[in-house]
Amino acid sequence: MSTAVSTPPTRLQCPICGSERFGDFRSRVNVRCSGCGSFERSRLLWLVLSQLELETTGRPFFHVAPEIGIAKLLHTRLGERYRAFDFSPDIYAKAKIPVGRLDLCADLAGMATGSVGGFCHVHVLEHVRCNAALVLQQINRVLAPGGYHVFGVPFWSRQYREDLSSELTDADRLARFGHEDHVRSFGDQDFGTMFGGAFEGMEAVPLTSLIDLPTAARCNIPPRALHVNNSHSVFIYRKPRG
Repeated sequence: MSTAVSTPPTRLQCPICGSERFGDFRSRVNVRCSGCGSFERSRLLWLVLSQLELETTGRPFFHVAPEIGIAKLLHTRLGERYRAFDFSPDIYAKAKIPVGRLDLCADLAGMATGSVGGFCHVHVLEHVRCNAALVLQQINRVLAPGGYHVFGVPFWSRQYREDLSSELTDADRLARFGHEDHVRSFGDQDFGTMFGGAFEGMEAVPLTSLIDLPTAARCNIPPRALHVNNSHSVFIYRKPRG
């Protein structure tokens, strides 16, 4: 597998919708797909999901806060086993995909162990107002053997920070966590220390075993996205079959 790109690709293409056009977003240049609106992390997520054997467990695949383009592709691939969820499903009313309500803080504990074939969430944990490590642990519990847990978080600080207080203003949260509706900031230096225990017994799948640099470059994904602990990255874990 290649480890370097000697020359820039002559043609960029979104792996989700096939568009070859990309536009600027805020201060970032040429990062948003003009076809489906995807950013780097969504394009990387689809590259990952397209490589994984998601059908083998025969159980439902849960996709939380679904990216619309990816949701449509997964629904086509998995059929009725694909389940999209959000804490506020009404925001998907115009998306023409069925989205159910799931509260990661309250609903996981009541789900049967091994009942879900796969679980995907990207840039969701920074919003949940409960113990994030426990949420990860519960997701891994409900996974069926052979199932994948695929997720990403934004890294906005060196060390983990959290404040669940309802008294913080939007300005407070923006200053502390990088966004007005975030309740925590993940640290790129201590992520493993803070959350590694939630993945005890799980098999980590290296991102670079699925995606190489030329493929990432062709899909307009920066090389740093293939390394852990940056906000573009995707973590992949598999539950052993026993």
